[in-house]
Amino acid sequence: MKIVMLVLSLLLFTGGLFAQGSASLDASRTVASPAPKPTTVACKAKLKAWSGPESKTSTLTIEQLKARMSEMVACADEARHHWHSDKQVLMYLERFYHTHAELADRAFDFIANHKLTDQFEKEEGSAVNSESAANKTEEKP
Repeated sequence: MKIVMLVLSLLLFTGGLFAQGSASLDASRTVASPAPKPTTVACKAKLKAWSGPESKTSTLTIEQLKARMSEMVACADEARHHWHSDKQVLMYLERFYHTHAELADRAFDFIANHKLTDQFEKEEGSAVNSESAANKTEEKP
C-alpha cells in the first residue's frame, strides 16, 4: 500500500512538472535537473522545520512550494529505500500533500479572483465528459 501511495504521489507531482516543461519550448521554462539524493539527516531536519507551527506555506513562492514538494517526495523515497517505518514515509508524504494543498488553494483563488470559474468548469467538465465518452467507446468490442 505504501509503495502504491508513493508511486501515485510521484506520478501526480512529476506529471505536472513534465507538462509544465513541455507547455513551452521557451528556454526560460525548462525542467530543472534532478537534485542529488537527500540524506536521512537532512530530510529529518527539513521535516521538523516544515512541520512546526511557525512553518507557513502561505508565505512561500510558487517555486518554493514546488521545490518543497519535490524534496519531500525525494525524502519519502529515500526513507523507503532505507527501510524506515511506514510512519516515517507517510510523514514525508503528509508534508508533500500539505504543500500541494496550498498550491491548489492558490490556483483556485486565482481562478475565482480572475472570474474564470465558469470557463474552468466548462472546459474541465467537457474534458472529463469527452474522456469518459472515449473510454466507453474503447470498451465496446
